[in-house]
Formats: sequence, C-alpha cells, structure tokens
Amino acid sequence: MSGLAERLLSQITEPVVLEYARELVRRPSVNPPGDYAVVTEYVLGEMRRLGLEIQTTECHPGRPNVVGRLPGSGGGTPLCLASHTDVVNVGEAARWQHDPFAADVVDGVLWGRGSADSKGMLAGMLAAVRAFREANLRPRGELYLVAYADDESAGPCGLRDAYRLGLVRADHLVLGEATNFEIQHTFKARLWFSVDAIGRSSHGAFPERGINGIDKAYAVIQTLRGIPLNQHPKLGKDTVSIGMIRGGEQVNVVGGRCRVWFDIRWGPPRTSREIRAEVGQALERLKTSDPELELSELEVTEERDPLEFSEESPLNEAIKAAGRQVLGREIGLGGWYSSGELWPVWSQGKLQSGAVIGPGEPWQAHAYNERISVRELVDSARLYALTALNVCGAD
Repeated sequence: MSGLAERLLSQITEPVVLEYARELVRRPSVNPPGDYAVVTEYVLGEMRRLGLEIQTTECHPGRPNVVGRLPGSGGGTPLCLASHTDVVNVGEAARWQHDPFAADVVDGVLWGRGSADSKGMLAGMLAAVRAFREANLRPRGELYLVAYADDESAGPCGLRDAYRLGLVRADHLVLGEATNFEIQHTFKARLWFSVDAIGRSSHGAFPERGINGIDKAYAVIQTLRGIPLNQHPKLGKDTVSIGMIRGGEQVNVVGGRCRVWFDIRWGPPRTSREIRAEVGQALERLKTSDPELELSELEVTEERDPLEFSEESPLNEAIKAAGRQVLGREIGLGGWYSSGELWPVWSQGKLQSGAVIGPGEPWQAHAYNERISVRELVDSARLYALTALNVCGAD
C-alpha cells in the first residue's frame, strides 16, 4: 500500500462513519411525499465543515440535490461519488424490531430505514471525502460528492438535474447502493406503462348485458405475460410485473373500465423500441381474437434501454484495486435490476463510465427491519476513499 493510501485510510475510523450514518438515518426523508428538509440541513452542515464548495439545485421546490466539490490541483481525472437521501415508507411500525428512525446499533449492526438504502453509503462517501481533508491530501482531479433527491420515485429532480445544470463535471460516476461489494456494471432496461380495458357497465344481476372491463384487463395481463422473455448471464431473466390494477365502481355494477400498470424489465441487447413492438403485436393479436376488446392508448411513464459499461473500464479497475486493499479479495462484477441515475446522466452524453457498489445485502432495501453491518459501512468508506485516490490521484 502506498504512503498516500495509508495516510488516507488512517483518517477513516468507525466512530466517524457510524456517526454520519446514525445522524442520517435519524432524519426521516420519506418519498413520497418527499420531505428532505432535515436531512438536507444536516448534509449541508457537514459539507460546510469539510470546507467543500457547495451548490444546490431544486427542479421542484423541496427536492434539493446537494453538490459538494473538492477542487483538483490539475492533471487528474474527475470523479463523482453520489448517493440518494430519500427513503421509502416504513410500512407498519409494529413490524419493526427497532424504531426505524432511532438508528439503534446492536451487536455491530445499524438498524433503521435508509441504513442500507442508501444513507449508509452516503455516510461512507462523506467519511471518504473527509479523509482527504484530514490527511491534507488534495485530489488532482476534482472530487464531487452529491446527496441527491427523487430516487425512490424515479423522479426528474435527482442527480441528472445536477449534471444537466453543469454543477457536476465528472464523467466517472459511482452510485452507492447495497450490492454486497459487487460492482454492478450492466443494467436492465425498463418500460413502465398503463392501459385501460374499456367495457360497458350493466347491473350486476345481468352481467351478460354488459362487457366486463375487469375480465378484459385480465386477458391483457395474461397476454403480456406471454411476450418473449430472454435470459442474461448476469441480469437473469427478463420480467413482466403487474404493479397496480384499478377497475369497477361498486360491487353490484359490472366493471365498465379497468386500468392495469405494467413494469417490464429486460437485459441487453434488446431495445425499448423492440419491447414496445412486442407489446403492441401481442395486444393486436388479442384484439383480433376478441372483437369486443377495446383498449386505450398506452400511457408510458418511464422508458430506458439497457445500459452496460466495460468490465475493464478505468473506473472498475480503480474499484477492484481498492477492493483488494480494503477487503483483501477480488471484487466480483455483476448486473443490476435498475441503472438508477446512471441512465439519465449517460443519456445527456456526460458519462464515460459508471458503477453501482456499496456494502450490505440488496434485499435489505425497502424491507422491514432494514439493517447493515457497521464493519461493512467502515469498509465502504475505505473503498470509496481509495477508489477516489486511484481515479483522481492526489498530492
């Protein structure tokens, strides 16, 4: 290990990382509705204490991204470390073993909403940037730290907005998520849409006089579940999921209309245009077989193609080198069910390479009793710090 790496890692301690993580978890930021006030205030305060150059952006009021910048001395590669500040709802509070916002630590494990998704990763990134300051190291390439909004609702006001406005100028990007320290470099596409099956209401005692929109919607569901699905070596099987269904007016009336929401995800090489074509052809065949079937136009709310970065990208090599030093092993490469903010930033033409990596079990996200190992949180801070050193360089 180089002298610079030793200086950097000597500044990362469990108390520092754990304090960041607990303070973040203790500040609820549930989305929806998306109230970020208390967590944003804390992040701003910590970035100011670190002496970062700070900018914020809100494409919608109350949904801020906080961008901290550690200026580079020149001659290095810029890097952005980013993790989201919003969390999902806690559900039924009685099903939690610990208060989801108390940030209890028991037997080396931090409990609470956001501990694994993804405030724990933000804590590690804060500690990594702090280590540069404490070690009196200046990166050669600019080092950005972004705490961004709108992840849990897949909204337009997240990291993409900071890039769009030019607040971040780094074409290498690391997103913090719970991946068990596996580098996610290939990502599923997704198509979210809804469609109405339009029938004709009648009295529930005389269903034959109506056309049941709910029955027709069921036929749509079965048809779209039958579109061709492929298998990817890292991403697994393509999927069709029914997210919501809403139909009918009351129990004694034949449902005249029913809307279904679909979430289709698939791996490379197929594009969203190809998947749309598969959906359209399947629905046309269904309409041909059922003259009574009337459908609305598809209402698409999210559409993105698969995204894949080279296994041997400079960013991945930098992360793997950091992993060998921090974890004492080779870090694996895998695929992820969502490209998150990588896709919209890449679509802007502002990304050369990206990766998703962090501590913790992926299935802890959105779960009751969400939790993460404190030791892994500390290791994540060390990993992010060495990755930044490997990418940016330092003096």
